[in-house]
Amino acid sequence: MSQWRFTRENPCPTCYSWIPRDSPCDHEKYVCPTCGRKQCLRHWPYPMKSETEAIHFLKSAEVVTGRRCFVRKVANNAGKDKWKIFTSEEDYQSYLESKRHKRQQA
Repeated sequence: MSQWRFTRENPCPTCYSWIPRDSPCDHEKYVCPTCGRKQCLRHWPYPMKSETEAIHFLKSAEVVTGRRCFVRKVANNAGKDKWKIFTSEEDYQSYLESKRHKRQQA
């Protein structure tokens, strides 16, 4: 991979990232065929501190669930904003109402 060419305004079309940082953990990774960035396939279900962090794991969520996913802001128990990845509007609404997911696999 030569110089990183993706930006927030023009992210990688395959993995949506504009940050050339690989996931540092030792878990199984998704390797983006376009930019080569490696994403952990296990960390995506957890609340993230920022939208950027959630987008970092978005493609791995799609690989694991087999569905198109999206990122939304949610409040955690302490009332602080967190970001989570969802598989459907039903999944998002379920999480807002019960703090539980209704994730569906394709």
